[in-house]
Amino acid sequence: MRTVDISDTTRIARATAAETVRRLTLDRGVGAVDTRAGEVQACLRDVLADVLRSDRPPRPDRLSELCAELGLTRAVFDALGHHLLTVLLPHRVGPDALIRVGALLSTVRRRLAPEEQSSPNAGPARPGPGKRNGASRRYRPARPPEHLPDTPSWTCGGCGEEWPCATKQSQLLAEYGGASTGLAVYLGSCLFAAVEDLPALPVARARNRFLGWLPRARY
Repeated sequence: MRTVDISDTTRIARATAAETVRRLTLDRGVGAVDTRAGEVQACLRDVLADVLRSDRPPRPDRLSELCAELGLTRAVFDALGHHLLTVLLPHRVGPDALIRVGALLSTVRRRLAPEEQSSPNAGPARPGPGKRNGASRRYRPARPPEHLPDTPSWTCGGCGEEWPCATKQSQLLAEYGGASTGLAVYLGSCLFAAVEDLPALPVARARNRFLGWLPRARY
């Protein structure tokens, strides 16, 4: 297990929290964070520092309570987790710390409302094959949807194969310019969501399905 100096954890936690909140305030559909951005940043800073300093399982209570007060749904929290992991990864804190951060995010996510609650005066829900969770919404192309994941089954909406299908793998490599860090983070967020949606799917098989096809020569 890699250990990180306490001064480094403080610096990493502070920088990661600040940049995560900055990106959240620029992300469409995450307006709930804007009104208490300073509080969110302080909470993320303290929680991250605890996770990086200890090899014990993280305590999610403080972050869970703040997310509940803000009324965050899983869709909005997925955006937070996506930005946080994207910012944290270049700091090279080690796989053990990243696993603890991922476990923290997964625990908090389970405690949140699964979908936005519709207003009593809202019109009928738009028909569709099923509700999409937040991770699948991270990818929204401008052209008509093709080979996007249908959740909670995580099959391809374009060809019916397991997602990401061969076509989507090629599209993602082209979009991200190869097996980049950004692509790995995006697929990792989908992996966490798929494991929750498909509890019978073995974790090892899920990891190989979402990440095992990435070309390793680029890392």
